Amino acid sequence: MHLLLRDRRNTIGRQADPGIARRERAGKGSTSSLASSTASGGASVEQASIGQLAGYRRILLLQGPNGPFFAGLRDQLEQYGSCVWKINFNGGDDLFYHTGNILRFRDKMGGWEDFLLAFLARERIEAIVVFGDCRRPHRIAARVARKKGIAFWVFEEGYVRPDYITLEAGGVNADSPLGSLSLDQIPDIAKPPRHLAFHHTFRKMAWYSFLYFAAGLAGACRYPQYRHHKPFGLRELSCWLRAGYRRPLYQHREKGTIKRLLSHDHPPFFLVALQVHNDSQIRMHSPWRRVEDFIEWTMFSFSRYAPAGSMLVIKHHPMDRGHTDYTRMISACARRLGVASRVAYVHDAHLPSLLQRCKGLVTVNSTVGLQALFHSVPVIVLGRSFYAKEGVTFLGSLDEFWSSGVPLDKAASTRLRNYVIRASQINASFYAKAGSADIGYAAHRLKTLGMRLACIASLVTLDVLDGTPFDISGKLRWTLAIFGVG
Repeated sequence: MHLLLRDRRNTIGRQADPGIARRERAGKGSTSSLASSTASGGASVEQASIGQLAGYRRILLLQGPNGPFFAGLRDQLEQYGSCVWKINFNGGDDLFYHTGNILRFRDKMGGWEDFLLAFLARERIEAIVVFGDCRRPHRIAARVARKKGIAFWVFEEGYVRPDYITLEAGGVNADSPLGSLSLDQIPDIAKPPRHLAFHHTFRKMAWYSFLYFAAGLAGACRYPQYRHHKPFGLRELSCWLRAGYRRPLYQHREKGTIKRLLSHDHPPFFLVALQVHNDSQIRMHSPWRRVEDFIEWTMFSFSRYAPAGSMLVIKHHPMDRGHTDYTRMISACARRLGVASRVAYVHDAHLPSLLQRCKGLVTVNSTVGLQALFHSVPVIVLGRSFYAKEGVTFLGSLDEFWSSGVPLDKAASTRLRNYVIRASQINASFYAKAGSADIGYAAHRLKTLGMRLACIASLVTLDVLDGTPFDISGKLRWTLAIFGVG
């Protein structure tokens, strides 16, 4: 974290500092800072860093990633002189952020805007910081911030993975300020230097998510009006635990299929990268409401227009492993369309290996598209995305994509990738640590054998119940209190 936060004397200059003025304009949702940095050929592009937040003296945090990241962010910002407040919405927020200046919003969402407006005026907040801009409280906060001229900064999972997180002013993904730039506005920036590596991030994220949802259930009585963007309930807990044992199961079951796909004599194939079943980027920034609709649309087009000797490989999203399995749906659809022998569905194949072999990538708006471009793979984006640009991705129809044969402009995609890393990516992790980039994880040693055994027992129970209503909130509060995390 200390590597990520620059010296406060360099980031909090005087009011006349043009860098701070530029950040404040960007925080209001403007793309002027990006445009101005490219107007003169891109002579200066500010490196994204958590130090950008240290330019504000009074900061409000809303919901963060599952885990202690926001608590560690508070500690560092306060060390550099900022006053930080946090608003919690549920028991999961309380679990990982339970000290400091905390308010708790317990009313219906209809009262959230007035609550927020009063708080912003009372505390003279200069910047609001959130994780993800599609949650309802965050969408309202973004609108209020624009109206009041308050900076609005959004963390998100890394556009470039692994080992990066995203931080942008105004919005992320389809609402990223990067989306307004054409390719000729993007300067040619040197390749980023070697970065730190973070290990076991998925395992830690899944563990934090389990604890977050468990605490949310346990604290439901304290927040009776709260409605999470993902369901709080036994089924959600079981899904995160189920993902753990499904991984080796899928790896064993699909070992032969993946080996054949990566063999040199295998027919050419197109790769479809699925997103999580309740991804807000699909609901809000694509023509579809469900992943199943996207799958069926893609398979239909493939069956009619793809070259006869080619295959379609559909890859499941790793974070959705415990929640969904489209095996039956894909098999039925493939039989109906007459392409059963030309469609493969895999869960845990090594993505870079698939990208190195495939003829093209089809995605709604996943950042897997950026990874595919890095591997010189043609990409078509069917939803709204900041990297869907003329000269970078295929902008024709899906029916045309299968046989277009349009070569990838490697220089253009490299220029875009390098600029994205400079302008929006931070070499860090929300869940793991590497060297001095540790963000408060020592305070959350929640990996005891007893807790793990309790989770295994819970998994068996939840699978047997299979979603049957069963009130365990009291038991969860008691268990979490024993381990000091309630």
